[in-house]
Amino acid sequence: MTGQQPAAKTSGVKREIELDFVRGIAILLVLTFHYQRYDPIPLPRPLRVVLSFGWTGVDLFFVLSGFLVGGLLMKEWKATGGVELGRFLKRRGFKIWPSYYVYLLVVTVLHVRPLREFFWQNLFNVQNYFPTSLSHTWSLAVEEQFYLGMAALMALWLWRKWRPGALLATCLALAVGVEIERAVMVSVGGFNIYPTTHTRIDAMLLGVALAATRQFYPAWFQRLQSLWPVLCLLVALALQQLYSDSQYFLAPEQMQYPFLLTFVDYGCAALLLLLYRPRGGPGQDGRRPHGWLYRAVARLGIFSYGIYLWHISVERPVDWSIRHSPPALAPVVSVVMPYLLAVVLGVAATKAVELPALRLRERLVPSRIPEARIPAG
Repeated sequence: MTGQQPAAKTSGVKREIELDFVRGIAILLVLTFHYQRYDPIPLPRPLRVVLSFGWTGVDLFFVLSGFLVGGLLMKEWKATGGVELGRFLKRRGFKIWPSYYVYLLVVTVLHVRPLREFFWQNLFNVQNYFPTSLSHTWSLAVEEQFYLGMAALMALWLWRKWRPGALLATCLALAVGVEIERAVMVSVGGFNIYPTTHTRIDAMLLGVALAATRQFYPAWFQRLQSLWPVLCLLVALALQQLYSDSQYFLAPEQMQYPFLLTFVDYGCAALLLLLYRPRGGPGQDGRRPHGWLYRAVARLGIFSYGIYLWHISVERPVDWSIRHSPPALAPVVSVVMPYLLAVVLGVAATKAVELPALRLRERLVPSRIPEARIPAG
C-alpha cells in the first residue's frame, strides 16, 4: 500500500480531495466573517479583528477558480491541440447557472426584498457594478466575467500561436497591472475597489499562472511548492497586513492600505501551493491517508458553492430562533444554528440542483479531456 487515496467521485467526475479541502477552508472563512454578529459574548477587539479576516475566503476562492479553470483549458489544449471555447463556456454555464438562478427564483418568489433592489442586476450578472441587496453575489459576477475574459485570452493565445511561457507572462503582467490600478484608486480615494472585476481579477490571473506553470513547467511548480519557508512568509505577511489595516475598519470595502488586497491575493496563492499536495504526485508515495478532520473539511468543500449561495438566507430564521429560545439556550443557538442551517441548505441545494446539472452537462456537453482527475469544475 502506498497510502494513496482515490479521488472521490461526484456526478461521474473524479474529484481531488486536496482541492476540496481548499474549498472547505475558503467557505469556513466566509461563514466566520458573515456570522460574526452571532457571537454570544462581546469579544476583545484583537480577536474581533482576527475574525474579520474571513472575507479573504473569497480571495482564496478566486485564486482556486483561476487555478481550476485555467488548468482545465490547458489540459484540453495539451490533450487535443486546441480549445473549444464555446464548449468551455457551456460547461461553465451548467456549473454555475442552475444553482444560481434557482436561488434567484426563490428569492424573487418569496418577495424577501423589493425586486428593484436586486433582480435585474443579478439576472444579468452585473451586480458587482450596480447596487444590489443580495450583497454576497458580487463575487459570482466577478467569476462570470472572468470566464468571458479567460475565453478571450485563450482565443488570443491560440490565434497568435503563443508558447506557454507567453501566456504565463501575460497573466502575470495583467495581474501586476490590476494591482497597480487598484493601489492608485485607493490612494486617490472615493472608489469602492472591493467588488469590481477590473480591480479583483488579479487573484484569478495568479491562479491561471499557477495552472500554466503546473501544466507546462511541472518542475517549476514542484520547485515553488518546495519553497515552503517563502510560502509561509507570504501567508504571514498577508496576515500581518490584514491585522495592521483592520485596526481601522471591520469592513473590507473600507480598506485604507493600497496594497492590502495584493498581499492577500499573493498570500492566498501561497496558501494554495502549501495545501495542494495531491496524492500520487512526485515524492508523495508512502504518505499516510488524510485524517478525519481533513476529510470533513474537504467534504464541506464539495458543497461550498451551494453553501455560499444560501448562507445569507439563514439570518431571518436564526434571528427568530434566538428571540424565541430560552435565555440559557440562546447563546448555543446563536453560535451553532447559522452554520448548521447554512450547511443543510447548501447540501440540499447541491444535491437537488447542482449535481443533477453536472450529470446533465456530462451527457450534453462532455469534456474533451481524456480520463483525468478533474475536480468537478
